[in-house]
Amino acid sequence: MKTSMTVLALALGMGMTAGAMAAGSKIEGSTITNKSTVKNAANLAISTGLGKAEANQGSVKIKGSTVKNSTITNKSTVQNAANLAISTGLGSTKANQGSVDIE
Repeated sequence: MKTSMTVLALALGMGMTAGAMAAGSKIEGSTITNKSTVKNAANLAISTGLGKAEANQGSVKIKGSTVKNSTITNKSTVQNAANLAISTGLGSTKANQGSVDIE
């Protein structure tokens, strides 16, 4: 049986390490500030099988939520760190450092 491996995210201080995402959200009259500093950090998510893996560093993620008349601030510092999420089989896993997740 062949095992397939999907690398969802691989970043060395780049990529998803300092992003702000708002999938499927309504943000009205709000301010979101993300002043993350990521240095010498590895961000890795690996999924095998049907599982899901997600690894974020210094990110703000709003998914399926409504933010109204609010302020979200993220001033995280991630330095000399490894952030790793590995999912095998059917399960899912998340690894977050210095992140704000609203789901």
